[in-house]
This record gives sequence, C-alpha cells and structure tokens, in this order.
Amino acid sequence: MRSSRWVSLATMILTVSLALPAHASPSPGGAGTGTGPGTGPSAGAEAAPGSPGAGFPDRSVNTRFVTRSGSRLELDGRPFRFAGTNIYWLGLDENVGGVGYPTFFRIRDALDTAKAMGMTVVRSHMMASTGNELSILPGKESGFNEAAFATVDYAIAYAGSIGIRLVLPLTDEWSYYHGGHRDFTDPYGLPSAAFYTDERVIADYRAYVRHVMHRVNPLTGRAYNADPTVMAWEFGNELEGMTSDWINANAAKFRAWAPRQLIAAGRRFDIDADTLAAPGVDIVDVHYYPPTAAKVKADAAAVTGAGKVYIAGEYASTAASTELLDPVAADPNVTGMMSWSLFGHHDRNGFVQHDDGFTMHFPGDDAAMAESVRAQIAFAGKVSPARRAPALGPPLITQVDKRAGLNELRWRGTAGAAGYVVERSARGRWTAAHRGLLTDDRTPWIDPGAAGDVRYRVVPVDRHGRRDAPSEPVRVAASQTVLTDPVESTLLTSGHANVAITPGDGVAVARPAGSSQAWMSWNRPGTQEVRFDVVSRGRPDVQVQTSEDGADWRTVRHDAHHGRVTAKTGGADHVRLLWSGSTGLTRATLRSADPAPVDSAPGEFGLLTPAPGAENVLGSPVFSWSPAAGAGYYTLTVSTHADLRDPVLSGTGITGTSYPAPDALTPGATYHWRVTAVNALGGTNSPVASFTTRPLPATPAVVDDFEAFADSAELARAYARNPGGDPITPNLAPGEAGQAMRLDYALGSAGYAGVTRTFGPALDVWGHEGLELRLDHAGPAANITIQFVTGGIYFEHTLTPASPGPIRIPFTDFDHPGWAPSGPLDLSRFEQLSIYVGGGPGSGRLTVDQVVAYPRSDTTR
Repeated sequence: MRSSRWVSLATMILTVSLALPAHASPSPGGAGTGTGPGTGPSAGAEAAPGSPGAGFPDRSVNTRFVTRSGSRLELDGRPFRFAGTNIYWLGLDENVGGVGYPTFFRIRDALDTAKAMGMTVVRSHMMASTGNELSILPGKESGFNEAAFATVDYAIAYAGSIGIRLVLPLTDEWSYYHGGHRDFTDPYGLPSAAFYTDERVIADYRAYVRHVMHRVNPLTGRAYNADPTVMAWEFGNELEGMTSDWINANAAKFRAWAPRQLIAAGRRFDIDADTLAAPGVDIVDVHYYPPTAAKVKADAAAVTGAGKVYIAGEYASTAASTELLDPVAADPNVTGMMSWSLFGHHDRNGFVQHDDGFTMHFPGDDAAMAESVRAQIAFAGKVSPARRAPALGPPLITQVDKRAGLNELRWRGTAGAAGYVVERSARGRWTAAHRGLLTDDRTPWIDPGAAGDVRYRVVPVDRHGRRDAPSEPVRVAASQTVLTDPVESTLLTSGHANVAITPGDGVAVARPAGSSQAWMSWNRPGTQEVRFDVVSRGRPDVQVQTSEDGADWRTVRHDAHHGRVTAKTGGADHVRLLWSGSTGLTRATLRSADPAPVDSAPGEFGLLTPAPGAENVLGSPVFSWSPAAGAGYYTLTVSTHADLRDPVLSGTGITGTSYPAPDALTPGATYHWRVTAVNALGGTNSPVASFTTRPLPATPAVVDDFEAFADSAELARAYARNPGGDPITPNLAPGEAGQAMRLDYALGSAGYAGVTRTFGPALDVWGHEGLELRLDHAGPAANITIQFVTGGIYFEHTLTPASPGPIRIPFTDFDHPGWAPSGPLDLSRFEQLSIYVGGGPGSGRLTVDQVVAYPRSDTTR
C-alpha cells in the first residue's frame, strides 16, 4: 500500500510547469585515448527517445475534425465510416526485449501497414500509461515523465501525415505493464471501485487527462486536444464500473478541454446502459470475442437507436471473414470495426511477435491469417475505399552473416509487402537469387549460390505482384560479414553516452543530448571497415576510434563525403563514433572478417527419426538427424522410390536438425529419405533410410462410452462444470448399451452451460474421419456445441439435433473458436472434450452416449 500522505495529483499539477524536464541522459564518455565506454553505469543501456528533431516534416493531411451528426460520424459534411485496428503499444511496448519505448520505425511501420490495408482509424491505449518508470505518469510523487511523450508525439504526428485517425483510451480496466485505473486508487489504499466515487481519485484522474490533452506536440506545434488526428478520447479500455454520475461529469470536463474531439465509452462486453443515456458521450464502443454479424448488427441498432455512434472497438482478428464483415459493411448503423490487434515488422528482420492468440501480420503468417487480412481489406474497400494504394518503401538489409562460408541475409521488411525478391550482383547485372517470393517469415535466408564478392538488394512486391523501390545495395566480400545499425535504439551498441534518438524524415537520427560530445560504440571482432551515414549543416564534426579491449581507444583517419563517413579499422574488435554540434547519426555499417571460416565439406552424420526401418509412423512425422560438423544448412528429400526420384517432399535451407512434414503422407506406404549437409565447400549425404506409415484405422476409437463410471459423483468429478456458465449437472442414465451421461441444465444470464473432461494421458484418434455421438435433447430449443482440444488447440462445432440418435461430425467441420488461437489438428493428442448447451432462458436435459471417433473406411451409416 502506498502512503496516504502523498499530495493530491491535481494540486501538484497547479504548482509544476507543464514542460517538466526529461529524464537525465547517460553521462558522456571521454573521447580520448584511455577513456572506455564500458566503465560507467550507463554503458550498454538503452537510451530513451529524445526530444523530436527538426528533421521530421509536419505534413498532416488531417486538417479537419471528424464530427458527429446524431448516430453517424461525418468528415467534411460526408458520412465517415471506417475499417480499423488496434495497435495498443504505440506509446509503450512490451514485445521487443521487455517493456520499453517502441522504435520510431516500428511505430511508422505498423501505421503504414494499417494504411496499406485500407484502414483509416487506429485505437491505441498505450498512448497513455501510468504506474511504471517508463510511463507518462510513473507515480504521484515523481510526477510526469516528459520523456515518455516522445513516442506518443511521433505516433500522433506520423498518423496525421498519412491520414490515420486515432481513438485513445485514457486508462485501462486491466493492470498490465502499462498500468490502469488502479494506479489512481492504490496511493490512497482504496479498492479499485473507488476510481468512480472517491473525489481525490477522480481529481487525480482528471488532472492526468488534462495534462495529456493539453500536451503540445513539438512535431506538429499543436496541442493534442487541437489535433484533428485525435478523433476520440475514450474514458478507458473496457472500464467495468462506470456510473452515470461519473460518466456525465467526466464527459463535461473532457468536452470543455477538447471541444472539437469526440468522447467514447465502452465496457468489456455488451453495452453499458449508462453510456447510452449520457448526453456527453458521442461513441459507444463494444468488444467481441468472438463476434457474429447478428450480434454486431443488433448492438449497432441498439446504440444508434439511442442516438449514439456505434463502433466495435475490438473484435477477434481470427474471426474476420466475409461472412462476418460483408453484412456489417451493408449496415449503415455500423460506423467502424477495429480488429485486435496489428503488429508490424521487427527492427532487424521478420515480424514483432505477440502471444495472445489474436496477433495479426500483413499479409498473413498462414492461410487462416491471410484470409482474415483479405477480409479486412475487402471490408475497408466497402466502407471507406481508398483512392490508391500507398507505395511500398524500400526494405533495409540489416545483416549479412556467414554460415559455414555461405551468406545469410536478414532484412527489415516494408509495410504492405506481400513478399520479396533477393537479387544479387557479382559484376553489375542484378539477377534473382531464388525462385518465387520470400516472405518476412523466411528471414534470415541463406543464399546457396553466391561465391566470392557479391552485392545484394531486396526488392519488395505488393499483393498485386507489383515491384517497388529496392533496398540500398549491400556489398559483402567472400570472407566478410556486414552489420547495419539504423540507430533506432542503442540495443546493438556496446556502449553510448549523451545520445538522444530523434525522428527524422523516415529515419531515426541520433543527436547529442546536449552541448557535450555524443558517442556510440560497437563490438564486432575483426572489424575491417566502417561507414557512418550522418546529417549535418556543414562538415560533420566526427571522430572514428578503434580499440582492442574497449578501454584504450585511438583515433583513426576517416573520409567524409556526401553525408558518409568511412574509415578502415584494421581488424579491430571495437569501433566507436564520436560527434557533436549539429551532426546527427542515421546509420552505422560495419564490415568484419568471417569469424568461423570453413576448410572442408561438412562431416558425416546420421538420421534419427523416423528410425531406419520404423513402422506405423504417423502421417505427419518430424524428420530429425544428428548435426554434421561444418554444415551451413541441410536439404531433405523424401520419396516412395529407393533411388529418391520424384520426391514427394523436399526441403532446403534448413538450419536446424529437424523438419516437420508440412502435409500428411499417404497412410500404409513405405518411404525413403535422405538429408544432405551443405556448406560453401560442398555437400555431404547421409545414408538413405526407409520407414512405413501407419495405415488408416478400420474400427472406431472410443472417446467415452461412460461405462467406466461407478456412479454420478464420479462422473461429475470427471466432467467439470464451466464456472462461467449457468448451472449444469452430469448424472449417469441408462444408455443404448449400458450407461450414458444426462446433463440437466438451467440456462439464465450467462446464456450457456457446459462440462469438460480432460483425458490423461491424451487419446490417440489419428486417422479417423470425425466424431460420432448419440444425443437426446428435451426442453426449449437450444444450440449444442461439441468442443475438443488437440495439442493445446481448440476446435468446436455447433449443431441443433432434430431428433434423438447418432450424429456424425467430420473433423473438417470443426473450426477454431473466435476467441482462441489457430493451430494444427493433431488427432494423436486428443486431450479434452467439452459439451455446451446455449440459448435462451429455460431448463432442459441433454443425454450424451457413445462418443467415438469413426474411421474413414466406415460407410455403414
């Protein structure tokens, strides 16, 4: 419990200037020989984003505010409807290296991706944050952290420059890394419900909101509350305890502070009646996990019927489909739909990953995600068609490493790219280094065909197959590696001091944080040459230094031409750049010697699984082998012929020692396989091995016939009731050939009731066609959902049995629930079975018997 002696935040703000000093920058290190960057406490730490620099162009295209007319939004007197998404982390991130500020590139790339999908509104509740040292308001005693506004300033300014509007929740119901409304109650030792009733807490929340709204963005020269890019302020994300008095009082305050922007409110699920009745609320925000078109349309009718604007502020991106979005697009009551949630490219290669089950990348990591992305693009085209698709920016080759003498490339992707062509040039002519397109998920990528000195560039291709601006070429010698640091952060450096990273025009600019000299150092053994890209009003004021131990430094000669500083560094292990004045650093490129050159082809190795001669191998095996000394990558060949002709499965560029079969092999067949280890000097083959796959089962596999239960109490222990649902009780009852399970239920406020059995160990129903079960239902009409879990992935199917008897559901008819992540159907690990009843209020009885997995060969019914 925090001390109650803390003064009121509202009182404190009256006594402190709005322009509080930023957090202190690391102490600058020495520039001369003998001064090492690794000796102080700041060495290796990440620098916070600095105050925005003069290089960022203020070119907002959002010159007019979105307005409300009854239950509709308008822009320039015309209806304004939108497709949108959530990019919650724009102000403060958790997904790359722990909690920290996102780089300007990640902010820009994610917003560009939304734009490329045709989206015009983004919701982000990390644009306001409390309760930790990196947030806007770390705590009452510490006051505001002005350094935390740098990423928010940039996100708002950049969104405006590409025509994106923002919905900004001001706090959160939930206590994640960014904080929430409990940060206002905890200092007083109060329960969270006091956020809506205690006058001190309410005053602190309002003071925080006032400070955020009145913030003057140095990139635009406009206060947040005077920027048309901010379409709406939302009281908070999914606030559950709002009262009518609280809503009305805060709406009046916020309206006075931001008179030309809109006020939004919403709870976690369903519609809060108090928001419908509040005269100061413009937009009612409803969330869906999962959504259905019928529910969205019904909620939109209820909200617009009360004279408010309806938006779906969050819906599961995994549920995006034409079946959901086409009817919604045709309904003018639906102003906007915003998926959860979009992530862009990583600073080095690939995408930023998140594990909540609803992560969305463009154009999609797999078929299901790609379908979701296409559905959202189509929805955007219906509700707010774009005049033209934005051009693709150039990628950036961030690294060329050596893997057993072969070049391994990483590149930072570009928003809107469906894929890339890596091109190489040895003597001036550019040619594709591979067939087809490589995706962002294919980085790092090994070039199997390069020999000697070569140049690379990466060409982006959009979803229509059009090529766009290539990356800047990168030269790499036969025994050399390349590292490119775009100085979006200091994570690649071995030390730094007095550095402020600021946004420029499409780049980050590392500038001196004050009048003292700035420096950055890199530790790359055997560095032979460096190039620093700089911006400067005149001749750049720089020094290049090298060191063998990171402590004793010597200055080396450099050349400076056309914004580039180059130097030979003689194989030094440590390099650093020192600069001052008006000079800014935008990129560092280091070329170093191959740390592990090879002198022979890979060594011999053996195959592990499937074991040579193995039988009854499952149809989608994982192939594995022992490592080969000196291997850069492996190729896999699988064939039904002993001489490996006409392979049914081929894989190449495999850097590990295992490879899962992407498709099921034919049951009951014999296969032959071999792996080849490859490096820059040749290839080494493994012996050829054979195995036989398991034949399809010919008889049903029992999931549960309920015969093993001694009494109803034992059955109830096995089939646990879902605690979130309405009452339901399992009991043993007579079945067709023995015992069955009778579920007595009473549907009420939850609208569903269900039971779940977990199998230990998991059942193996591989190769079967689907589930068969006998159902007998009595009571009001109800939907019956059969749900199961295989390999940790949920699948379900909903039906309404017309008459008692056996029902068959092919496994192909089961889909992932909208609230659950997608994944493969691994029937060898059938771990859980659930049975749910859903519908309107009322009591009923469902009898379940003879749950089996039926075989594909069974055609008797």
